[in-house]
Amino acid sequence: MTYFAPFGQTVYKFGEADNAIVSFQNISAYADIVDKFKEAEQSYLKYSILDGDRPDVLSSKMYGDQKYYWTYYLLNDHIRRQGWPLSYNEMEETAKEQYPNTTLVFRTDGTGIGHVGHTDATQNLVNIWKIGSVIYGAQSGAYGTVVRKDLDQGHVIISDSVGIWIPGEAVYFNRITQNPLAAFDPNPFAEYADITIYEHAILKSFSAEYLSCHHMENAAGEWVDTDPNTESQAALLVEKTHLDVLQAENDKLREINYLKPEVIRSVHRAFIERMTG
Repeated sequence: MTYFAPFGQTVYKFGEADNAIVSFQNISAYADIVDKFKEAEQSYLKYSILDGDRPDVLSSKMYGDQKYYWTYYLLNDHIRRQGWPLSYNEMEETAKEQYPNTTLVFRTDGTGIGHVGHTDATQNLVNIWKIGSVIYGAQSGAYGTVVRKDLDQGHVIISDSVGIWIPGEAVYFNRITQNPLAAFDPNPFAEYADITIYEHAILKSFSAEYLSCHHMENAAGEWVDTDPNTESQAALLVEKTHLDVLQAENDKLREINYLKPEVIRSVHRAFIERMTG
């Protein structure tokens, strides 16, 4: 890479063997040439990185030569720490990798007792469906394994979801189906003994996890704590998904400073001179 070309050699030891000492390019070397321009606003301009703007492509567009790409990283600390921003498609793939599951959304009934279709106050997300339980859609036949719950959002996150869930259907866990021997086990401390044989809640909606709600914001863009069962409150707020949050962080990386074309060559020359001694 052009950036490392002027770096001198230094001695590194790789491992414990006698021949592990080698002469290697000193990649830890640093020159503060660009740092001196960070506080001199007359020396740089601002730019918002677009999809497709690779560092070398942007350098060619701005300076007529791709070899100045490294100045973006030294002039912008956030790019140096976090890397070049991803394209929207790359960001979406990253979100899918980080949030690969399916989110099921549940709400209590109008009285706040249990879930829709329930009068049993014990039938709530705190008490039902242990982590690792396989739950089923009574109408759709869809199923998946509970991996965690987000009680603040009324979410149950499941892995290995199979089938298409239907809003309004009962989602249930049957401990006899999970472990048929449980029906004949009189031991009150047996697995699932503290769970009713047939427990369920009514599904409000579902989505891919990366497209499910991460938090709610008000008109000023401030995070707001909400009661997931108060729909009238939620109607006044804006839902931000996991993808939205990742995209917002990625968008912050797009705003950079770049050296003016009339100073780039002198900065490049001074950097090489400093690095080569």
